[in-house]
Amino acid sequence: MKKILNKLLPNSPHFPDQPLKEDSLPYKIGSNITIKEYNKFLERRESSGYKYQRRDNGDVFIIDMSGSEHGLVASLLQDYFKVANGGVIINPPIVVGIDEFHFSPSGNGQLIASDVTVYPNASHVQQPRIPYPGPPPGNRNGRPHARIVCEVGNKQSTKEWNDKCKLWMNQIYIRYVLGIKLHKKRNRKNDLGQYHRSMTARLWQQGAGYQEWQFGTLIRKKQTPTTCNAPNLPQYQVIIPIAQVFWDPILSLPPAVDYVPAVS
Repeated sequence: MKKILNKLLPNSPHFPDQPLKEDSLPYKIGSNITIKEYNKFLERRESSGYKYQRRDNGDVFIIDMSGSEHGLVASLLQDYFKVANGGVIINPPIVVGIDEFHFSPSGNGQLIASDVTVYPNASHVQQPRIPYPGPPPGNRNGRPHARIVCEVGNKQSTKEWNDKCKLWMNQIYIRYVLGIKLHKKRNRKNDLGQYHRSMTARLWQQGAGYQEWQFGTLIRKKQTPTTCNAPNLPQYQVIIPIAQVFWDPILSLPPAVDYVPAVS
């Protein structure tokens, strides 16, 4: 199948014949790929579980791959954001999605996606009336633009993870970006027989600098233990106001059908 796709789509990134190993990342899968070709490649979803990056010279890389730890973190974040719906499952006020495509805040028309996407139900905000770039902007499928995104970095470099988080903040509709970076496991084990690991959380918000928490067993690049050793510690709680999910600027557009500005 891969060989057939390579012949049918010569100007598209191509996967290796053998499964990738984590220590082979970043792995180059294409050269001189235009933004249009790259977007088509993403929308075909030929292979799930990978994170991609297209560089300015057209080179395309696999920079991360999902695993059990990555998946558990992303799933936990989704559950946290759904709590504010108060148990409402059908047509909830807050929609929590995964891997939903948006157009890059860089303005070049390239598609990007985050691990977790949080946006308001269309009944509570102005819906996109004009295709990208709007106004108001929406995601690739015409739904309301995300207000909060989460980026979980596992095997990708800290720089790539940090740059992706900062890129999202160039879109004013993104009110918060929560980044979680799982650093490489250490060679030493703790008293429970688990390998020590550093973990970093960063929270960006519009109009302010980012906050950072070192919440693994050891502080990054040091042998010093963190103080994150129990649940519900106040100094390790990340607080994002629910109202920010419904952030909606005043636009000179006719109100959307069923539009009810329930949150100001």
